[in-house]
Amino acid sequence: MGKPIYVELAETLQQQIASGQYPVGTTLPPEMSLCEIHGVSRFTARAALAALQRQGYVTRRPRIGSVVLTNNPQRSYLVQTDSASDVLRFSSISELHHVSTEDVVADAALAADLGCEVGEPWIKVATYRDSPETKQAASWTDFYLRPEHRSLVPLIGHKRGSVWQFMNELQQRPIECIEQTVEACKIPKHVADVLGVAPKSPALRAIYRLYSDGDEGRFYVAISLYPEGRFRLSHTMRRDK
Repeated sequence: MGKPIYVELAETLQQQIASGQYPVGTTLPPEMSLCEIHGVSRFTARAALAALQRQGYVTRRPRIGSVVLTNNPQRSYLVQTDSASDVLRFSSISELHHVSTEDVVADAALAADLGCEVGEPWIKVATYRDSPETKQAASWTDFYLRPEHRSLVPLIGHKRGSVWQFMNELQQRPIECIEQTVEACKIPKHVADVLGVAPKSPALRAIYRLYSDGDEGRFYVAISLYPEGRFRLSHTMRRDK
């Protein structure tokens, strides 16, 4: 199965930017012009421009259009963490975008990831996150919330703040512990399209389980995908005295 037409158009525009056909500071043709030049629908043109924006090539400005920012986006960013507080602080400053929401029931594989029983119901909220420095789509996160926390779903990606802050406000209990598991993986197609990378390209998969006091205080679980070259997580470890 071939690439979506909007991905092909985005790649064509990337090549034209890199060749200097559209230098930094100039604007790309508007949607209707792209439709005429490349023989595509307006939906396809709009999706291609949105992909270029997520990848950091252009910025969309009202009444001006898509302005070229760079011909070589720098997609990597560093997160330096010494504690759970640092991880939480990063999640509160980066921009989160809601993609979809669905109710799921944990099968054996998902139960192992979430640390729950098979058959347990969850709310899955799919999102992607921008780099704080470059404003590019840099990572993908699926949040898993308990059904009793459904009222938080409309806030994710729409209200300034992070999921853990919303949870703290709801339950009035601070997060005491974060369990983190990191492994290598390949990017699935639906995520690759949003992040602007090739399907099945290498990535890191990180599972974060957040707790308050004891297992009964488990707040939620976040499963994040970080494409190769876009994210570095640095920990500082100290020997116990």
